[in-house]
Amino acid sequence: MPRSITISTDVYAAIWARRKNGQDNEDVILRDVLGCPKIEGNQLIVPTMNGIGGVHDTRNNVKFPEGFEAFRTYKRKEYRAVAQNGVWVRKDTGERFPTLNQLNTSIAVGAENIWNGNWKYRIEDGSIRSINYLRR
Repeated sequence: MPRSITISTDVYAAIWARRKNGQDNEDVILRDVLGCPKIEGNQLIVPTMNGIGGVHDTRNNVKFPEGFEAFRTYKRKEYRAVAQNGVWVRKDTGERFPTLNQLNTSIAVGAENIWNGNWKYRIEDGSIRSINYLRR
């Protein structure tokens, strides 16, 4: 159900400044900016990787399969996220992020290279590897 919000002129201008080709209203623009699933007509379009879910990092050409779990420790607290339907879902809050960088920013203060070894995953034999290993 659509909702109305009151925003200032500069915020309205900032929304439209982020408009991409084919985005014809504020809802579509904000869905893209915030990483929400797209809606075409009245149908929710959940992004998937070749129809099988997961997340595809196109910049690094890394495909994280549906259910892939990554984790990191920041200030002695462990954070976990799962690749689910085209986005990363933080397990502690349920927040959704379209990229690992955006996920990481929700946890760590300041810019950080997510491939630096902080984000890890567990392989079949139980040992732990950096996600950087997946770029090779």
